[in-house]
Amino acid sequence: MDDLYGRSASIMESQQKLELFISCRGLANMDTFSKSDPYVIMYVKRNNQWSEVGRTEIIKDNLNPNFSKSFIIEYYFECQQPLKFTCNDDDGHGQYDFIGSAETTLANIAGARDQLVMLNLNNGQKKTGVLVVRADQVRIINDKIIMQISADNLPDTRFLPWHSTSPFFRLYRIRKDTNQSLLVYESEPIKSNLKPIWKRLDIQAQKLCNGDYFMPIRIEIWDYRTSGNHEHVCSTDFSVNELQGKNNIKKALLDKNKKYSGVIIFNDLKLIEKPSFLDYLQSGTQINLIAAIDFTASNQSPKTPSSLHYIDDQYHRMNQYQQALLAVGEILLNYDHDKKVPLFGFGCKPRLHNLNTPQTLHCFPLNGNPQDPEVFQMDGIMQAYNYAVRNVQFDGPTYFNPIIQESMKIAQVCKDMGTNTYFVLFILTDGEIHDMKQTIDSIVAASHLPISIIIVGVGDADFTNMSILDDDDGNLRDSFGKRTQRDLVQFVPFNQFKSNPELLAKNVLQELPDQLVDYMLLIGRKPGQKNFINLGQFDINQYSQQYGQQQQIIQPNQQQQVPQIPQQQFQNVPPPPSQFQQPLPQPYTQTQQVYPPQQSSYPSQQMPQYPTSQLNQFPPQQPAVYPQQQQIYPPPNYQQQQQQQIYPPQQTEFQNKFVQGLANTNFLGQHITDAQQQQLNQQLPQFQYPPQEQVNQNGIQPQTNPYQQPKQPPHVPNNPYGL
Repeated sequence: MDDLYGRSASIMESQQKLELFISCRGLANMDTFSKSDPYVIMYVKRNNQWSEVGRTEIIKDNLNPNFSKSFIIEYYFECQQPLKFTCNDDDGHGQYDFIGSAETTLANIAGARDQLVMLNLNNGQKKTGVLVVRADQVRIINDKIIMQISADNLPDTRFLPWHSTSPFFRLYRIRKDTNQSLLVYESEPIKSNLKPIWKRLDIQAQKLCNGDYFMPIRIEIWDYRTSGNHEHVCSTDFSVNELQGKNNIKKALLDKNKKYSGVIIFNDLKLIEKPSFLDYLQSGTQINLIAAIDFTASNQSPKTPSSLHYIDDQYHRMNQYQQALLAVGEILLNYDHDKKVPLFGFGCKPRLHNLNTPQTLHCFPLNGNPQDPEVFQMDGIMQAYNYAVRNVQFDGPTYFNPIIQESMKIAQVCKDMGTNTYFVLFILTDGEIHDMKQTIDSIVAASHLPISIIIVGVGDADFTNMSILDDDDGNLRDSFGKRTQRDLVQFVPFNQFKSNPELLAKNVLQELPDQLVDYMLLIGRKPGQKNFINLGQFDINQYSQQYGQQQQIIQPNQQQQVPQIPQQQFQNVPPPPSQFQQPLPQPYTQTQQVYPPQQSSYPSQQMPQYPTSQLNQFPPQQPAVYPQQQQIYPPPNYQQQQQQQIYPPQQTEFQNKFVQGLANTNFLGQHITDAQQQQLNQQLPQFQYPPQEQVNQNGIQPQTNPYQQPKQPPHVPNNPYGL
């Protein structure tokens, strides 16, 4: 059977993948005063080790749960593919009680009758329940289904006059061959409402009907009960094909006795042919990484072994910050064409060679260069981190808003200029933030920009409130009640995956492709034509120049010129980890500038020039050092020729990611004169922390618009595509 687009089933089913749906029956109750809150973890065995595939959602107070979160796994006929399922009772704050586990193989599930197996859950020798696994073949299709569902005249299942039915609905996929019902979606409940209008349904066609628009879909209305014993109200069946091209479709709802129980209303159904992540990559979209690291006092001194920033100079073991940077950064840099990363720190007093201030900064360049905060590849990231962590005074509190605003400005510039770039802000932090309201306001404002925010929680702190930011259901609202237009935040606690960097990277980045595609659909941008390279006329040197390759291509019989860097020895400087060892830099030919107290957090006001007599002195006279150490460590050698830096940076010629015209535009893309530009160079964003609340006439506390304050954009590299 062909689908609505004329694609044959044989083509769509050529990819061998299975979707596994999980249910449990008769679970042992692990709680005293309530029922268990179960969830299931699925593992697959690779190289004789169990590797986590994913987790279902947590269902409260239910010993017979049907999980809507399913698992999609590659299927190989010639392999057994061992699987293990563990069922736990969630106790909150990362704690759980083990209920039981069961093992099987994917081959056993695929070969079972109706592709359904029932496995005993065991805790030691004790049976603690039954795990039901049902498989369905995945048909590869990228279409998305959007529609509004509401109901009318629902029956009241309550007997108290002040409380009526609190309805929510479930969607089940009905298999034609076996008549099995597979739960694919569950809505939010609406309290005491017999005419509910639920949140707009936004679901992949593969998830809802496996790409078969004639497949029967059952919708069931349930009355929500806090005990978990929800009461079935009524149901009916429909198909996507039945609703296609129509509006305000009403269908009668029937209860278990086939009696009329109200109507269900389908409105504004849209079938969107969704491009894939690879479609955008092949048309030239690149991902640029922006990284930010938490240096607040709660991390403890880097000289203390218990510190999350501890630098192991003896055995060169990486701390949690380094592990997370390496695991995530290596993957994202594959999609960054120039491999240059703006790297920031926050929550400390920097004592860097070019940036030394007694003011606690909540957004500063980690390499100490405000004109160019970028570092090159993973080596540059690790070197900048290793240098900065020894030359900052940890302070606090923890603020995300300045970092997010700075990243939003970079993304806004690229959006206004029409560049085909998507940004990922990668934040590493060890605890709860203290500007949650301002951060939420900025995230909501950033949902219309080409940016995603990835947060990794390091350490053993309670990250419960971080789940507020990672809102996959679109319920995040700012101070004015405005919702995010899409999902753009992903939070992952590092401790859950610290023993498995591959799984950490998977959980951190798994939502990013969909976030990029959702943004492109939001602004109405379809993938462009694929970049075609004629290999018959392929010239490696021309390709290297056009695409900004960092290494020169060596022709035959041509010797490569390797610059000789003199080895300068510094006393008491521990070496970096072996995989990031680099030649030490030349002696500095400029002074360490110490700035007076700033009027704003970042960046500071312009500083006067220092006498030239202070040049060529290293270390500088009277340096301000980190209280816990006796020496200023040398920064990494990013440029062999260093120039005296003025802070804040003066207007310079842009030679990197942004074109020349950016020098005459502000961050909103509005053209200004040279005189206005010179005046704006002296104006910098004023971050007021702790944030000051302002109340308008309506009693709403607004968030300051980060785009109303012009600022010269950072010095960034050439766009290799000339966008």
